Formats: sequence, C-alpha cells, structure tokens
Amino acid sequence: MPELVAILESRAKQVHEDRRFAASLKGIDIDKSSSSDEWERLKAKVYSKGQTSDPNSILALQGDAAQRAGFGIGNGLDYEVIE
Repeated sequence: MPELVAILESRAKQVHEDRRFAASLKGIDIDKSSSSDEWERLKAKVYSKGQTSDPNSILALQGDAAQRAGFGIGNGLDYEVIE
C-alpha cells in the first residue's frame, strides 16, 4: 500500500509540474496564491449578476446563495433601487 501512495503522489506532482509549465508558457503563474478576498468579491459579483462586488452587500444574497444562507433577495427579502 505505501508503494501505491508513493506512485499516486508522484503522479500528482508530475501532473502539477506539467500544468505549471504549460501555464508558464502563457505567462501565468499558477503557484501564485490568490487571496480569499478576491474570491469572495468574484462570487459576490456572480451571485448579484454584476450589480456588486461587495460580498457583504445584500445584492450578493440572491438565488442559491440566498437559499444556502436561509435568507436573501427572492427568499424572504426584497429591495428596490431608488434613484
């Protein structure tokens, strides 16, 4: 069993190295760590259909995100835009 684990770990490392090489040819550093704040802003923008990039905005709680949170727009809350 330890041999199988070593083979699988080696294969996973090789696949990662291949992907890293292919990305470097395109000028992308896949090992650069991205902050979770960027990920949260991106998710908020997607959930709000481009209306906000603030993960703390009520607009980010729509659809599936609202169902997971237990409340949100269309799931017990409503809002109107006042201009």
